[in-house]
Amino acid sequence: MITQDNSVLALATRFRDRGDWTVEQQFVLQMGSSYLLAHGIGTPLPKDAETAVEIPGDGEYTLYVRTKNWTKYWSDAPTPGVFQVLLDGAADGETFGTGKSASTGEVTPHWCWQRGGKYALKAGRHTLALHDLTGFDGRCDAILLTRSDAVPGDSLSEYKALREALLGPEVPEDKGHFDFVVVGAGISGICAALAAARLGCKVALLQDRYILGGNNSSEVRVGLGGRINVDPYPSLGYLINEIGPERIGNARGAHHYMDDKKMRVVLAEKNITLFCGYSVIDAEMADGKIVAVTAREATAQTLIRLTGDTFADCTGDAYLAVMAGAETRMGREARSEYGERIAPEEADDYTMGASLQWYCEDWNTPCDFPDAVDWGLSLDEITVEPVHRANWYWEVGMHDDQVADAEKVRDYGMYVAYSTFSYCKNRYSAKEDWLCTHLVWVSHVAGKRESRRIIGDYVMTENDLTRHIRHEDGTCTTTWRIDQHYPMAENEARYPGETWISVGRLTPIDPYPIPYRCFYSKDVPNLFMAGRDISVTHVAFGSIRVMRTCGMMGEVVGMAASICAKRKVLPRDIYTTYFSDLQELMRKGTGRTDLPYTQFYHQVDRVGHQAEDR
Repeated sequence: MITQDNSVLALATRFRDRGDWTVEQQFVLQMGSSYLLAHGIGTPLPKDAETAVEIPGDGEYTLYVRTKNWTKYWSDAPTPGVFQVLLDGAADGETFGTGKSASTGEVTPHWCWQRGGKYALKAGRHTLALHDLTGFDGRCDAILLTRSDAVPGDSLSEYKALREALLGPEVPEDKGHFDFVVVGAGISGICAALAAARLGCKVALLQDRYILGGNNSSEVRVGLGGRINVDPYPSLGYLINEIGPERIGNARGAHHYMDDKKMRVVLAEKNITLFCGYSVIDAEMADGKIVAVTAREATAQTLIRLTGDTFADCTGDAYLAVMAGAETRMGREARSEYGERIAPEEADDYTMGASLQWYCEDWNTPCDFPDAVDWGLSLDEITVEPVHRANWYWEVGMHDDQVADAEKVRDYGMYVAYSTFSYCKNRYSAKEDWLCTHLVWVSHVAGKRESRRIIGDYVMTENDLTRHIRHEDGTCTTTWRIDQHYPMAENEARYPGETWISVGRLTPIDPYPIPYRCFYSKDVPNLFMAGRDISVTHVAFGSIRVMRTCGMMGEVVGMAASICAKRKVLPRDIYTTYFSDLQELMRKGTGRTDLPYTQFYHQVDRVGHQAEDR
């Protein structure tokens, strides 16, 4: 048995010096932890990650590393994501990241414990280091040194049990009580927190990353889309003008997305307590309501607990709603369910994909890039896209589960980016034009479009948008056409089930006020939602999903939360009894009107036009 008396577990994100490795926290709920990623864009990381561990007793220890072969899904060739582990300065004889499971002996695409060598160690202090070999996204979650003959299991439940056995039970730090707890600090979550705070609420804002803005951050780099400041409540949207970057466009330089602007505005609000780097992992329930959430920090991996009166799921993936037991949906409804013309004949699990942004630049100096032909995407002169930056139609995961398979989807986006650039540098018929082209940036954070939607008291449909069905509880206005993406037929034929190029089909609408009943859960009485996880069908989702629209949803939800706090009521009560209070606030807005106006509208001109922000 693996115990504290015979083993030591070192979490990679807790290394004393992480060197040039990147803390990766997108997949805590799927694989159980944040981890270190060697994101060198094809250049080995110059600086190792290093730490020290205390060996509990003299003896022979076996080294295990929890890691992953990230290209195994698509290629049986040796993966490029490999690294070495150094114990007391000497490299172990095993190359890690190849995915050979110690428990099964098979090479797997899933997280597993890979066995290293055996070491005669004295009790006391020893050093560990991670040495990247390629810069192609090798990853390490944890290192285990054990005298036990037991082999650690690869399942998530076995991993969690091992962590508890070796690290001890975890007690969350109490961070206090809040009127309103917002989970997710993309554009919708930021606006929800700001609006509620400015109306007097004590607000907690949790973000699983250290940067605010979600898809509009410098980590993802997707431009803002949709209109703000439109009827029937033209004051809605000035908040977005406060936090939004002044320019549009995808895959531009980091400064383009003005992360500091978002952070400054949030930190200036005395009623907001910001928790960056925290992933919510549990919701506590009482009498059907959420009473508290527990969140894990990405680097130290410590826990905190927050209690609240109302909560908002602004995660995009409806993580909090699922933890609370709310009904959610993912995929497309059948045409017959809501009478939607665009919907398919039968319901299915299809979702629009994620876009992983990247770009390259032409410099004065020639450069090389590894030939990815062995492990990479099979490309030729017809299928290659010889472009210098990704855009919205570089879309992956349309046949995958955007929640359960989130890491695979992200990895495929990187796989396509690296393979494309490598082909253009090494095999393209016009490769001489790429001699001085450098791959400058590849995101390791997927720009998600669609996953789960939370069911509210009303589900908005295509008919609401195209027939302009008016509801008495209309709020902020969606202006984007119904924008549906599908796999490009030629790309799907060449890469069945692994499409990476999409096409868009647009259905015109008139600007449409979204019903308030789409912003709270029908099952969990104190749960709001704002952003791409609100209560709409897959078809209607095609209109509401752009970020300026999502930001106005957040502003409305923040206003509603303030009414809940003032009136001591729940979200549904605003619809049944206090909607006039919300209307009064929507007429006023919560954003500043004394600032230069920078959020000018950018729309698709015609069906099929490849606009930047789709």
